[in-house]
Amino acid sequence: MEKVEEWIKARGLTWRLLIMQKPTRTVAEAAALLGVSESEIVKTLIVLDNAGGVYAVVIPGDKRLNINSMKELAGKPVRLARANEVVELTGYPVGGVPPVALPPNIVLVVDRILLSRKKVYGGGGRENALLEFSPRELVEATGAVVADVSE
Repeated sequence: MEKVEEWIKARGLTWRLLIMQKPTRTVAEAAALLGVSESEIVKTLIVLDNAGGVYAVVIPGDKRLNINSMKELAGKPVRLARANEVVELTGYPVGGVPPVALPPNIVLVVDRILLSRKKVYGGGGRENALLEFSPRELVEATGAVVADVSE
């Protein structure tokens, strides 16, 4: 979580890290604790291609990853990373993966639909931390790939 805080401060962003009293590993848990709809929660999914490429894909909490769209974007067959791979590749637990402060080899992909939202909540680096952020600022700060990858 400290890496996430440092990343935000280094870029002068006004995003907030929220520490919750209970785990927020799932979209439903996060939405219930915040009192918001599941569409205001985002998931950062780790996707692997068959050539060793790693992607952190940010999609709305009430949507699913469109694996065919991701395959087209990667130009190769892809699959979701297993829980142990997520920790190994990112350093963060499943349900706590933030869309920032990731290793440099990971390509960040943001679902286009999120750009219409002023703020959303996603993983904050721990199972009980949430990051409140602007998807547009995320794309500007990271140079993320913007694509239609949810369904």
